[in-house]
Amino acid sequence: MDNCDLDYLSMSDGELNPSFRSDLTQYTATVESRVKTSTLHLQTSDGGASCNILFGDGSRTVKLEDGLNKVEIEVVSEDGSSKVYSIAVSKLSSRAAQLSDLTIERGHDLHPGFSPATYDYTCSARFDCCEVRVHPQTLDRSMQTAVNDTACSEPVMLNAGETVIIIKVTSADGANTQVYTVNVTREPVPLAVAFCDVKDQMEFECPVSLSALYKPVSIHQSEPKTVFSAPYIDMLTRRSKVDPFTERPLREGWKVLESELDQRMSNAPVKCFFSYRGCRKQMRYAEIGAHAKECHYKPSSDLDSVEVTETNWYRNYFASSSNTEIMTHHTLEIRNWEKRLQTALGEHDVDSLIAHAEEHFKLYKNRLPNPGDVMQYDPGQSPLDHLEQAAVHYASAIKVKPHNAKLHFLLGQTLEEHYYATEMYGLKKEAQEDDQDLGQAKSAGRQEEILAICRLHGFPGTPTAENQLKALDTELQDLRQQGQSAKADYVQTLFLWLSKKAGKQDGSSVVSDEKCWLHRALLKYLDACSLNADSWEYNLHMGRLLLLQGKSNEALQHLQSALGLQPRQPAIRFYTGLALLQKEEAAAVSKCEVVMLLQQGLEYVMAQFFISHDHNEQQQWDGGYDRSVVNAQFLRGCLSLAALLSKISSSDQAMSPEQVYHIVSGLAAQGISRCVNQGEVLQQLDSVLLEAHFALLQGLIQQQRDGKQPWIVKRCQALTALIRLSSIGPCRELLDMQEKVCQMGVLALPRCSRALCLLGLAQLAQSDSHAADERARAALTDACLSFQASIELEGSHQTGEAPKQLTKQTWWKDHLDAEKDKTVKHEAPEPKPAVKSSEAPADGKKRARGRGAPARGVLTSTVKTSAPTRVNKTATAAARGRTGVHLVTKSDGAGKTAGKSSIKAQMSSCKSLLQEKPTTSAVEVGKKSFVPRLGLARALARTADSKKQACHFYQEVIDMAPEVHDAYIELANLLLKDDPLAAVDVYSRFPLKPFCEQTFDDAFITGEIVHILMKHELYEHPQLLPNLIAHGKVMGLGCLDKYIEALEGKFMTSLLRRVYAGIHDKSVDDEELQDFFRFKCWI
Repeated sequence: MDNCDLDYLSMSDGELNPSFRSDLTQYTATVESRVKTSTLHLQTSDGGASCNILFGDGSRTVKLEDGLNKVEIEVVSEDGSSKVYSIAVSKLSSRAAQLSDLTIERGHDLHPGFSPATYDYTCSARFDCCEVRVHPQTLDRSMQTAVNDTACSEPVMLNAGETVIIIKVTSADGANTQVYTVNVTREPVPLAVAFCDVKDQMEFECPVSLSALYKPVSIHQSEPKTVFSAPYIDMLTRRSKVDPFTERPLREGWKVLESELDQRMSNAPVKCFFSYRGCRKQMRYAEIGAHAKECHYKPSSDLDSVEVTETNWYRNYFASSSNTEIMTHHTLEIRNWEKRLQTALGEHDVDSLIAHAEEHFKLYKNRLPNPGDVMQYDPGQSPLDHLEQAAVHYASAIKVKPHNAKLHFLLGQTLEEHYYATEMYGLKKEAQEDDQDLGQAKSAGRQEEILAICRLHGFPGTPTAENQLKALDTELQDLRQQGQSAKADYVQTLFLWLSKKAGKQDGSSVVSDEKCWLHRALLKYLDACSLNADSWEYNLHMGRLLLLQGKSNEALQHLQSALGLQPRQPAIRFYTGLALLQKEEAAAVSKCEVVMLLQQGLEYVMAQFFISHDHNEQQQWDGGYDRSVVNAQFLRGCLSLAALLSKISSSDQAMSPEQVYHIVSGLAAQGISRCVNQGEVLQQLDSVLLEAHFALLQGLIQQQRDGKQPWIVKRCQALTALIRLSSIGPCRELLDMQEKVCQMGVLALPRCSRALCLLGLAQLAQSDSHAADERARAALTDACLSFQASIELEGSHQTGEAPKQLTKQTWWKDHLDAEKDKTVKHEAPEPKPAVKSSEAPADGKKRARGRGAPARGVLTSTVKTSAPTRVNKTATAAARGRTGVHLVTKSDGAGKTAGKSSIKAQMSSCKSLLQEKPTTSAVEVGKKSFVPRLGLARALARTADSKKQACHFYQEVIDMAPEVHDAYIELANLLLKDDPLAAVDVYSRFPLKPFCEQTFDDAFITGEIVHILMKHELYEHPQLLPNLIAHGKVMGLGCLDKYIEALEGKFMTSLLRRVYAGIHDKSVDDEELQDFFRFKCWI
């Protein structure tokens, strides 16, 4: 009687949402544009109830209009009670063009999640994913969809980097279209690849990693055009906002995507990574990852133990019990720093403590920052907080079970991770960060004072640490002779500070320092090993860190013990090979056996890149494969492998030195691009990258190949740019290396304007590094000649005779004399392989000393301050990363960066370059550039009698490149002493951007104008007011305090009112400012 429910409800077109239930009254439905009418099918629960259609003419066949149609059905029971069911029917317009869903198969998620009104998406894919299928869906079957103008069922082939997929939706009536885009980014191919065509190899080579380009980009209006891999140019421009090659400041929108080049490169044929093992297949570059994953020649992780147990050194070692007696004497103890970690409260269950530690370590990994991230975390939620909590829980577990070896080992791994957290990611506690900021400012101030003293004693620019100490010592003696004891004491303080800072370069002190995380990790590995000497894992990690201390004999004992326990483990083989090279009697060890051990470790890393995530063979070693690209010790071992391969007869399945150097270069570049902090890890990786670059340049020069000169010049320019932008401080070895590399470029193309310019910059740096002696004067003269030749050859072809300025230089004359003195044997050498015949950049035995991060002999990079400081800008140009020459030190005893001996060998190998005629492809015209003019101006400014000429060239630089700050700063410094107003005029010519776009470099210029005019009390000068305002807007009012005080003393209240009004973008008559002015008694 009172039942007014429907028992059934549906539509002939469209489905109800949600599905019908008698107790639900509100529904929606969508019908296609072609549907004109739809019939309602319904039935009441009570046969006596009646239904009324409250829509249209009341019939059950409803006529639908485009858009929303609200159809209501009233059910009336026999007793008169009623219920209304409502269906909101949306009829799609025939003019609508919209997707209802968009998916990419195989679990490739879209970002952001799909929404019909969002049209642009991104998606990531593994490097071994060659194609994807896109599935667009529409609510109206009359709509037409196409993917890249083809049928949706067709797969989309992916480029090696980025692929833009365009999904086009056409309305039912064909009048309208809507485009959705999905940018699919593949992971980079992890290893360097060899293209089948040498021209492809040269065109598609990234100048930073020397491997194939990844997401290639170029710099807008850069001449000559150079293409970089996106992650690496981002890394370089984070260090310095200039074009790495031309040194021009970067403007907004400087990055140009090279999509067409990416597509061509993806289709270029390449060889398999494992061609040296017998694979002869060729494939498209975009398919190399998928092929390598299935390649039958891929090294197996199941190594044969006989390869080790049957070697002579293994038999000899285990033949005597005295050999297997470990010389490490260690007593288990709980140290004070460890007691401070044992603070986990209310936990006495070891399993629970371990579980908490593992959870904190996982949170630490998930929250690690990426380069460019703003590191802001809630209190207690930073990655370092979680890492410290992991250490606290492991230490507390040790307190409960002090004789559990595994707990000591886990704490050691956590402490080792602390090293990477601080040095690679720059993670520090808030109090430490404040102290560090204060310390950096103090250090920067001291460094500026030291550089000023260096200039007084004939060391302009940024001298090496040795020359800085020499200048301080000279100043100290002069002050003592003059009786200025107070100043002498302060200079002595600077001397001691710099000596202590330079003393940190000793690599052995890094791991030996009790406060160092690596030293503490080693102690915990020693604790674990003392409790369980039969663990291969404990012995492996002890051996690794003992190698960092230079204790090769002791390390080898632990590694050989580990190898005896687990002879098939590739990580143990690798580090055992490294230790064998370091051992004092390493000459008795077969180099072929060492090569086998090192190569198997490297091959295992290579194979791990191509194992599926769920593969049961995938495992971790050395703290995890994610650390292999930032573990300089591992990469230096690979450099040692390449050096050995170049000296011995290789087996059928031995890698080539060139391949190993390329792999190291690529992995080091990947590691550098992941470094957030400019700490020791970055310096180590920079050093490895430079050494691999130098070795590959050496191999290229020795190759018997026509038309290689442009490639050599390109490599030389790239290496020079990397040295200049390196995070490592100045040193003699790499200062020499830079000059020699530039000489190689000139030998390849003597008439290349850019190569001559780079040579001039290197020679100028050599001049600055020496005292005012004959060598400095000779280097300065050569620098002027190189810059003059570079300017003269602008607009000229690169073929022809060497310029006369080059023939006047000593090193060139020595080269020609050496050519004349060569014997017939040297004139016609047998053709040799590209890198195998080359002499390694460091002696194989010494390189194998295996220093990892931190390495021996690494100089700490100069601290930079962001705020402008009044110093000689010529000296600080390098610190700002523009045209100053940044130099790199040798890394350590394990694998010395190419030093003097290897550089001499390199020069010997390239003497034949002059006899090779550049091919037609090398006949290019040198472009006009401001860089050689700026270099020549700096060289001329070094001597008093040529400063007028220097001013001329500075003016040329300003005319050619008005955005280059250094030209204004250095020219103004030349004029400042004799004509301060002329210096102000120079600064005033700089084209300042709007206030909101000004940088600290811009603020330096406005600050200098203010400083000069205030010093000379030129308060009415027209440039004072605008520059006070500009400087205050960028740097804040605090930077103007001393000037405001001076102006108040001179009663310049009108000027002060206008300054304050300008900085706050208000009128002088503003009511609030008027109250402030009255308070200050300015009105």
